[in-house]
Amino acid sequence: MRRFLTLVCLLCLAIPAGISISGCTRNPAGNYCNGLGYGMTDTDVDSIFLQPQTGGISLAFGQTKQASSPLAKTCKGQPANVLSFTYGTTNNQLVDISPTGNICAGTWNRNTGGGIANYTICSKPNPLPSTGGLPYAMAYITATAKSVVSNPVAVYVHAQVTSVTLVGPQQCLSQGTLWSQPLDVQACFVGSNNQQQLLCAPAGTTVPACSLPYVNGVSGAQVSLASIPSCTTAIGTLSYTGGISGVAEINPETNQITAEEPGTTAITASVAGSGSSAGYFSTCPPAKISVTLANGNTSGSVTQGVTQNLVTTVTDTNGETITGLSLAYQSTDPIDISAGSGGSITTSFPGVASVFAICEPPGCNPAPINQIGLNGTGLPISSNPVAITTPGTASDYIWFSAPGQSQYFAPVELLTGSVGSTVRLPYVPNSMVMDRLGTNLYFGSARGLMVYSTSGGTVPSPNASVPGVVLAVSPNNQAVLINDQVRQVFYLYNVQSDVASTSFGGMGTAASWTPDAQTLYITDSASMGAGHSDTLYVYSSNTGWSTYPLPCSVYNATSCPNPSTGAQSLAITIPSVGAYLSGSPTVAHTWCPAGTVGNSASITLYPQGDSVAAQTDILTATTDGKHILGAALSGNEIELSDIGVTIPPSSSSPNTEVSGACPAAIGGVLQPLTLTHTLNQVTIGNAQNALNATAVNQVVASPVSNLAFITYTGSTPGASLPYYVPGTSGAVGTVGYVTLGGSAASTITAPVAGAFSPDDKLFFVSTAGDNLVHYISVPTLTDTQQISPNLPACTPVSAGGNDAGCTLAVPTSNAVPATAVAVKPRATT
Repeated sequence: MRRFLTLVCLLCLAIPAGISISGCTRNPAGNYCNGLGYGMTDTDVDSIFLQPQTGGISLAFGQTKQASSPLAKTCKGQPANVLSFTYGTTNNQLVDISPTGNICAGTWNRNTGGGIANYTICSKPNPLPSTGGLPYAMAYITATAKSVVSNPVAVYVHAQVTSVTLVGPQQCLSQGTLWSQPLDVQACFVGSNNQQQLLCAPAGTTVPACSLPYVNGVSGAQVSLASIPSCTTAIGTLSYTGGISGVAEINPETNQITAEEPGTTAITASVAGSGSSAGYFSTCPPAKISVTLANGNTSGSVTQGVTQNLVTTVTDTNGETITGLSLAYQSTDPIDISAGSGGSITTSFPGVASVFAICEPPGCNPAPINQIGLNGTGLPISSNPVAITTPGTASDYIWFSAPGQSQYFAPVELLTGSVGSTVRLPYVPNSMVMDRLGTNLYFGSARGLMVYSTSGGTVPSPNASVPGVVLAVSPNNQAVLINDQVRQVFYLYNVQSDVASTSFGGMGTAASWTPDAQTLYITDSASMGAGHSDTLYVYSSNTGWSTYPLPCSVYNATSCPNPSTGAQSLAITIPSVGAYLSGSPTVAHTWCPAGTVGNSASITLYPQGDSVAAQTDILTATTDGKHILGAALSGNEIELSDIGVTIPPSSSSPNTEVSGACPAAIGGVLQPLTLTHTLNQVTIGNAQNALNATAVNQVVASPVSNLAFITYTGSTPGASLPYYVPGTSGAVGTVGYVTLGGSAASTITAPVAGAFSPDDKLFFVSTAGDNLVHYISVPTLTDTQQISPNLPACTPVSAGGNDAGCTLAVPTSNAVPATAVAVKPRATT
């Protein structure tokens, strides 16, 4: 009993003491990873991550690369504080690494002496690695701190890769299609026999990009194709990038490629710190562009002031629909009926226009210059035209000038019918061209460019940096083509910056832009005198300047046994797939290149696409795209050639009304776009209407394509105004003559220049002899009114005058007839 009482007393004393001791030694609030008060704290290094965790590092023999900074973390995932890391390698004869983490594909120098610091010279592995007879091997590096080792990072060491060849889709993929396999390459190196040899390739390769290597570089048995490793095994994971934005998207994690916008892009493969072009990838191009009004028709009326959106459907060469394409919508009459992005049509004034959509590189379906035509990319294509009529009547502003003969021009406001005061220019102009938006009048001169705002601005000081003849103004009024015929150079004058943006050597007689302002055609004729040649110049925003010889115009028994008149005029086809050039013969050059795909030296960008056995001095195109009208002197009369043009449909859409698709390449050889034509010819002038013409000045087609007037220089008093009504379905048209009125009608020797009002209600024609302008009613073909622009004649320096640039052979005190006419619509209210 005594013993039991003693035990109870001891227990009573021991329990409180145990509780007290336990309370001092345990620390539940301590920062331990396990939460038990002992072991690793949550500030200690728990893990180290060394990048890249996947893919590894690729190095050629003797190449160096700084390892990425290791990232140390605590058990809580927060950055841990580490003062320094120690680096290790599984094979320091293959992959050496300095104390600071600089990797060497070989071995670093140590204790070299001579003042050479350690870890500054990386020597190739010795002996060189050989895996299955091929020069590659792999080792791993790690980073260590506070007894914690990072993940291993693979380092692929190999011979210098000299070329890579993309292994991927050979044909184009439709928009949105994902290529099922990751992009891959074949890689080559220079063997000991100084030959390009295969280092790695995808499994199943049957055609090596370079020769197979000899075992150990010694002639004899070659490494079999079946034993060639994949490049992921031999040199590591490559990274790929596309050259042209938007054509394709490459997933950087999986290296899978997805087709986006039509076109071809170069694919660059990067390995061992360097990249090179590996190959090309194509997203399928458009094969057909169909444009209609909302009701599905390709012609119709749109009320003035109403905006209507065209419906555009694009299918590619696989028959799949393309969306989001960057099309350029073009209007043949942008002042009255403009076409905006997305096919939005705005009708500002009464008029008639053909509207169509163009997919043209580089904005649409691009390709590198050396791969034009690959899978059909890099080539333009046009839609069918949509004929839009905005009914009604508009008033007009009209400007008359006589370049080379007068230093003045005269404005006319048709609403009031009054002729404004003549405006004196700083110099006698040699040309007058209005931009197609009606914003500015551009006057060229040998002293500089003169620009007049049609909204009523004053003539500024001439720009002496761009002297010459104004040949054409871009439809968007961004650029003016000026030909300095003294220095024999073309200037592209930038309207916004007021400077010449580019220049090119040459001489020209006529020029015209395509409606999208992307392509400029310029013709020249040796028949125009010294410095001129029979040449076509083409400027493209995609390919720059190029030149092409034309049928010769000067007789030479050896090189030119059949001389022509040379190209003095041109007409852009509608849609703008090319241009017809006047001469004998009359030829067309079109936008589909000829040559071999992949051989840029063989490419002709704008080859000849048609030849018409007709002599023409002047050309114009009807807005319906069905006729090219040409005229040439025939004795003292004029022969008019009505060339009916057919643009062939593409093979993938043979029922299309019109298509500008380039023919498919045959055996890698690009095929030019060949136009077909019919030819009808009629004579202008007869016993009752003798012309006695000495030059053809214009063939002016009406906005609705059903009428054309012919202007010329002549010498017979009492002359009338000839016109031509084109035939239909290939039939020849009819010729007629408008009797010109006014008190001095008997003195008229020729209608010398004219222009239609955009609403097709009037034709304004200037006549020599009476020096008046006649208003011709188009519906009735009658002369309804005459006005006098009263342009004072200049006096040439040769006759004692001070008017440099005056070309009048005989001084006169009389007014001269207008030889240039510009018309802009204006509101009637």
